[in-house]
Amino acid sequence: MKVVDNIYIQRVVKEACAAAVKKEALIIGAGDCATDFHLIKNNFNVISTDYREDVSYEKRMKDYKHLLNYHIADLFELDSFPVENREIVVCMEVLEHLTDYKKAFKNLLTLTEKRLIIGVPWRKSFNDTSPPPVGHCNFWDLDSSGGFKDIHEFKKLSEPYQFYVEKILTKPEDAARNQAALLIIVDKE
Repeated sequence: MKVVDNIYIQRVVKEACAAAVKKEALIIGAGDCATDFHLIKNNFNVISTDYREDVSYEKRMKDYKHLLNYHIADLFELDSFPVENREIVVCMEVLEHLTDYKKAFKNLLTLTEKRLIIGVPWRKSFNDTSPPPVGHCNFWDLDSSGGFKDIHEFKKLSEPYQFYVEKILTKPEDAARNQAALLIIVDKE
């Protein structure tokens, strides 16, 4: 079975494992559910969600979709989720697509019991120029000096919780391509 595995996924799994006691995770914007699969391999009870089904993802998931607890859910409609909250919430590569990303972030905090893990592209890395929600409409950097949004705006939105952010590679070739992701961790305990 071939499932995507890279530095980014490994780091998310590591951060989830470091905080988990109950080993429960809610994935928002699951895409092809590769992160979900690797969390399941690490004995997590995972609920995978996305706002729609996608034929390209379905093809990639054919060997492991039977392992998933998969639901269609809308981050702006919390009642659409099969649970009110989970110990660990993971939301990778979603906020850059949403015009109302601040409301989405607040809803992510509501869904999180203990640790929220978010990933967004650094600057215009991995940019999709299609209109949202397919394309990117938000771009962050570690400060606002380059004309991008300052990723630390999420620190204020996270208060009173602990906030961490780090620029990371997603795969080895990112360095040569001048691409990266910003990994955000919010701890509620």
